[in-house]
Amino acid sequence: MKKAYLLLCTCLFLLTLNAQKELSPDYSFNVSEPYQVYDAAKKFYFSKNKQVLTVKPWKKYLVIQKFDVEGLGIISEKKYEDLPDNYVVEGMIELQDKYYFFYSSWSGKKTKHERLYYREINFETGEFIGEPIKLIDISGKLAGSPMATYTTGVNFGAMGMFGGFGVTDKFDFITSYDESKLMVQYRKKPEVKRDTKSYDIIGVNVYDFTLNPVWSNEYKMPYTERRMNLLDFAVDSEGHGYMLSKVFHDDSNKDKKKKKDKDANYHMELFRLLDGSDNIEITKIVLDDKFINGISLFESSDDFMICAGFYTNGLNNRLANSDGLFTFKIDKNGELVEKKSHEIPVEVLNQYVSDRTKKKNNKKDEKDKAEFINLQLRDLVIYNDGSLVLIGEQTFVVQHRTSSGRIYYTFHNNDMLISKIDPNGDLAWMKKLPKRQSGAPKMGQVYDTSKTYQGGMSYSYFYTNGNHYLVYLDNVKNIDLPLNKIPAKHSDGHGGYLTAYKINDTTGDVEKDNIFDTRNVTKKLEVHQFSNNRVIKTAENEFVIEFYKKKKEDVLIKVKINQ
Repeated sequence: MKKAYLLLCTCLFLLTLNAQKELSPDYSFNVSEPYQVYDAAKKFYFSKNKQVLTVKPWKKYLVIQKFDVEGLGIISEKKYEDLPDNYVVEGMIELQDKYYFFYSSWSGKKTKHERLYYREINFETGEFIGEPIKLIDISGKLAGSPMATYTTGVNFGAMGMFGGFGVTDKFDFITSYDESKLMVQYRKKPEVKRDTKSYDIIGVNVYDFTLNPVWSNEYKMPYTERRMNLLDFAVDSEGHGYMLSKVFHDDSNKDKKKKKDKDANYHMELFRLLDGSDNIEITKIVLDDKFINGISLFESSDDFMICAGFYTNGLNNRLANSDGLFTFKIDKNGELVEKKSHEIPVEVLNQYVSDRTKKKNNKKDEKDKAEFINLQLRDLVIYNDGSLVLIGEQTFVVQHRTSSGRIYYTFHNNDMLISKIDPNGDLAWMKKLPKRQSGAPKMGQVYDTSKTYQGGMSYSYFYTNGNHYLVYLDNVKNIDLPLNKIPAKHSDGHGGYLTAYKINDTTGDVEKDNIFDTRNVTKKLEVHQFSNNRVIKTAENEFVIEFYKKKKEDVLIKVKINQ
């Protein structure tokens, strides 16, 4: 998840907040009249001109709905049942006010072609424009997208997928900073099964915002599957492609480090892919004596590529944890021009933990070993003046075994760390935001198996009026949490308060507010199936969320920030 989004809307009656307690006066909300629910494992939401467009694809149909943000009323609804029987939803993107829905279709065992199609949607009418257009036709099977393949981690089994049935996430879609270019990438299924002998073939296709082709090529990776992991991709406004890769010095394909090791068994490389060239230009990325445990790639507004993430130092033994954050700046020629790192202070680590943990951190800090556990970069905000805001979140999976020997997994999204780097590369402020969320897919629940299960956990991010907002579901017990207390856990799918952290961009000052109780939105309304994918910013001080209210009906809730 490299970006955060906020979602949806529709209306009729305004409902008061009198039925709830401990709610912030800085927020108010309206609720729409109920309307028919349409099942879809993945729903897409877009906002424009005080209207919301939502696309809901399912096995035998696809529904496009439009809503009016002011009145929260439904404007139009169009149902399509002409998609192929074996179609698989690949994604949906917005490019400079153009809206494209992508799906793939396997031609069958005889011809063995994987095809990628798109259908453009007219936002004003809420309808498809014309017939499906085939964008890519590939001979042979694909093995799932490079990002899905290399970052899945634990194999959680065939627990479901959206659209038709087949390999999900066969294609990755990456847009440039100005949305003028789109890169579509895929990974061919290796012909050699042994990953110590197999070299990945990665397809790269670059288009302009009208989806006219700019260039395309297939690249044989310079290292075997065992020797590299592709971590991230990017495309710039000139149509240049980039791949960020972890290259191992052995065939382990794992981060290995013993307590006394001062060097990692891997390094990072940036691959540059240029139109008209079959060669891969490589920039080696070195962070001195630090071990990079999470990294993402972004295009900035000043024509640089930015690598950002977290690191652990050579003294720590757990590579999943973080001692600090780092940023690299790389120019369009592949030269590393700026490198910065900032340690996470022990004072930040000691917030919202037990006294026992605090003592352990203090002892570790004496040996430079204190660290933020299981921290992953979620969002990077890039300003025109060169300053950055990085948002990390504790994310991990726990394996459990029952007395009968059955194994199951729980998924956790805990504390967040938000940091601002000023234009000079110095740390302006850093804040730890306490949170505890735990969940697991229910029996028969459909979700995208190429990614770690999220459900209603994690957060939605947006920036408005000089403040950063992180919106999520929380346990109401945490609203006035002291610095020396551990947050109470929110269990996914069991109610929760819609909560917002507000962080001042200049000072880093933090406020936390409860917006409403999902179990008691009003005296007669309880809402369900919260997802951060269903939150969309619709105005400078406003966002909309779609909820399920049961009885086969959805509602929209519009939240206004009153200051």
